[in-house]
Amino acid sequence: EKNTKKKKPANKLLSVFGRLQYNYAERYMLSGSLRYDGGSVFGANNKWGIFPAVSGGWLVSNEKFFKNWGMSWWNTLKLRASYGVTGNNSISNTAAYPTLSAGNYAGAPGYKANSLGNADLGWEKTHSTDVALDLGFFNNRIQLSLDWYTKNTTDLLYQVPVEGVSGFTTVWDNLGDIHNEGFEIELNTHNLTGKFSWSTSFNMSYNKNEVKALGKDNTPVYSGFDKNNPSNILTVGKPVNTFYMYDAIGVWKNQAEIDAYSAAHGGKPVTFEGKQIVPGDIRYKDVNNDGVFDKDNDRDYLGSPTPKLVFGMTNTFIYRNFDLSILMTAQTGGKIFGVLGRAIDRPGMGAKGNALGHWREAWWSEDEPGNGKVPYILSSTTGATLDSRWLYSSNYLRIKNLTLGYKLPINPKFISYARVYVSIENLAKWDSYYGGYSPEAANTAASSSPGGSSALGLDYGGYPSPRIYTLGINVNF
Repeated sequence: EKNTKKKKPANKLLSVFGRLQYNYAERYMLSGSLRYDGGSVFGANNKWGIFPAVSGGWLVSNEKFFKNWGMSWWNTLKLRASYGVTGNNSISNTAAYPTLSAGNYAGAPGYKANSLGNADLGWEKTHSTDVALDLGFFNNRIQLSLDWYTKNTTDLLYQVPVEGVSGFTTVWDNLGDIHNEGFEIELNTHNLTGKFSWSTSFNMSYNKNEVKALGKDNTPVYSGFDKNNPSNILTVGKPVNTFYMYDAIGVWKNQAEIDAYSAAHGGKPVTFEGKQIVPGDIRYKDVNNDGVFDKDNDRDYLGSPTPKLVFGMTNTFIYRNFDLSILMTAQTGGKIFGVLGRAIDRPGMGAKGNALGHWREAWWSEDEPGNGKVPYILSSTTGATLDSRWLYSSNYLRIKNLTLGYKLPINPKFISYARVYVSIENLAKWDSYYGGYSPEAANTAASSSPGGSSALGLDYGGYPSPRIYTLGINVNF
């Protein structure tokens, strides 16, 4: 009783930190800091973490030799570098503690175990290095920043599977190491000046990540859709939460096709997870080319839920009292799994229910094989399977915001500034995602599955981004 808390623990953070900065003649800049943080969400044996950081800069354009070069068109040259360690404590307040919940046994009220604890659960740490170059040209009408970075995350916070004999499926633990590296580009330009002005702000980031280690023996962790039918994998050598499932490459059109495949693999029956393949079933890639399709050998790595490139661009136009700004965003290189789209679309829902239009091109018989991609709607062999039919590119281009404003000509004696404007959020979007509303709608997996809130790239019918119309006025007195 003395060691049992009846209230949910609060999320508290206790920190001690110091910082030192030095600037010499606006040419040489140094900064250093040290944090010592304690988090209540961690286990009793591992609550504290040390987080150092150091950075330096050299403003070369303030040096005499730079000014003596006589390049009036080149205004700014700055070199920057930094290294630091940051901590992540974004887990539930009770993740490190064994918890109880009310229950009944033989009609008598009591308490039962609700979750396992981990007294050694500690900070996830990210070691970041950044090397950068800042440039300015033509009186800084063109400003360019180039950053190259690496981020090495150690002691990754993750829900890992445990032995079923424990009575539970997962427990929070510090699992492994993740390596991220990439570059970022930021460009700001004043394209036109004067009565009509036009300025542009553009940014682009590229990132790739790779799992470097997982626990003591690098055992993969499956996550995503549910614990018995996972869609993602955390494994060494691959990006975080890589999609791992069957790759659908067509439909078995006729029995002759199945027999030929069997003959090419020693005459063994062609089966899918122990079930006999029949015409009209989905055909998958035979990853190990053994003529048998099973989870252990024929699921494939089919991309990452994390986009490789993310873009943003804002153009601002001003003419007299009018102003117009357009913000566009985009991403490319990632994947999204349409869970809601699968629920609506998969053959297991039966032929009598409403269906998507592509079922008009389904396989119906060997004489009516359809388009070779959509299976027989009554197929039961692969009905409950997760496969690439519902895995889509998450690439998109969106007009995120358009704002048109007008500065009112008023008497500044009473009001110093007044502007009316109309704004539209999420004006337009272009993508190839048909499994849900938007490729930005990916949410986390079920909390009970391995990976839980850490497993990304699945869309359970995430609410779409609404188009918002706003009419407003800004007034300064």
